[in-house]
Amino acid sequence: MPAREQATVAGVVLVYRPDATTADSLAALASQVDEIFVVDNSVADPLSVGLRDAVSGRAGVRWLEQDGNVGVAAGFNAGLRAAIAAGHDEAVIFDQDSTVTPGLVAALRAARAADPLAGIVGPALRSAATGIVYRREQGIGVTSTDVVISSGSLFSRSVLERIGLHDEPLFIDYVDHDICLRARRAGLHNLKVHTAILEHRFGAAEPVRLLGRQVYRADYSLLRVYHATRNRVIVVRRYGFGRWFWEDAWFTLKAWTKLLLLERDRGAKLRTALRGFVDGLRYPARERRW
Repeated sequence: MPAREQATVAGVVLVYRPDATTADSLAALASQVDEIFVVDNSVADPLSVGLRDAVSGRAGVRWLEQDGNVGVAAGFNAGLRAAIAAGHDEAVIFDQDSTVTPGLVAALRAARAADPLAGIVGPALRSAATGIVYRREQGIGVTSTDVVISSGSLFSRSVLERIGLHDEPLFIDYVDHDICLRARRAGLHNLKVHTAILEHRFGAAEPVRLLGRQVYRADYSLLRVYHATRNRVIVVRRYGFGRWFWEDAWFTLKAWTKLLLLERDRGAKLRTALRGFVDGLRYPARERRW
């Protein structure tokens, strides 16, 4: 590991019942960071045990066991806290649905170094199912944006000290929106780096036919439907209807169209979404810092 007087970067990887590709993703990440912190949200699960055994003893990898499934926000925070405590200046966080591509971390760090007001710096997303960069992710160089997806994004010690960590009670979904919009409110620039490509899978990404075209349905669990609906309402109440909302509205419209036409348990998901909407209205709207 480089001497501590040099700026170092850690990788944080959040796992929950990881599949066989996660070990390959860790190996790809290892060449781009100084140290990896694996945050385990399913400690007793055989898949987690298998991955832990596979990477045990590997230099530069630390395993952080959590007390059950603490959620995405708390899991990312556990890894970020460990990385900062270990003396790293920056950390790139990933969930297990993401695969790092060559040069990703270096491109993120270069973009941050070029902008003294850089907040959260994220990659462009490429579909793991199709191999194509999503249309709304395409661009040239570095662009300013309201929100970047948490997975694959670079966080610096100085930014975290200024805005705090992820809002842990949000648990999952829109935790990235919340922390990015908090950074913008603090006067920072969130950046999307189009030369940094992250392969990402949304849910099951199961191919199906709709009106003669092949589309991919996420088929999220009721837990995800609840938190996505509730947290979307919370974030709107906190930050208003900015550019981020209209971009998200298009994504949400497509997701719900596929849900209503193609997915299983539609009635249960509608009832769950309604409960999430009501709970979002009841939830305290003030920002939380961790």
